[in-house]
Amino acid sequence: GMERAKFSDTRHLLVYDNDAVEGTCSIRCAAVSLSLNIDGGPKAIYAGDAGAAGEIKPLVLVDKAFYVIDPSKPGTMTRTSKLAFADKAKAEAAAGAEASAKAGAKVADFSAALRHAYLDMAEDTIMVRKRRGERRKQAAGQ
Repeated sequence: GMERAKFSDTRHLLVYDNDAVEGTCSIRCAAVSLSLNIDGGPKAIYAGDAGAAGEIKPLVLVDKAFYVIDPSKPGTMTRTSKLAFADKAKAEAAAGAEASAKAGAKVADFSAALRHAYLDMAEDTIMVRKRRGERRKQAAGQ
């Protein structure tokens, strides 16, 4: 149910050794997929290039991406934004923006961003469950 246009800058595409393919809306959901498919190694992982022009962001191999971990901005299904950039200079510029720099934004590789996604997952899950519960209450009350 992921909307490609809506999440093109945060999406991830995982291709497993058995040729199974899964598209996710974020690195958080990619982390969940990697955990659930622990026995199937990933053959390739791609991320949307947040620094690219256009409505639909192209995919870049995560091994060649530079992630900006930015606590000043919410991400997709997470309190801390984790965006991938193909261009290191664009990633550094995003991390160096005034509010981002004050909050401690940093440029990292995929492994560090994935580790951060796992560490944030408990709080993120609580946040998502709360938001979805509030939406269900609003829908039931209308």
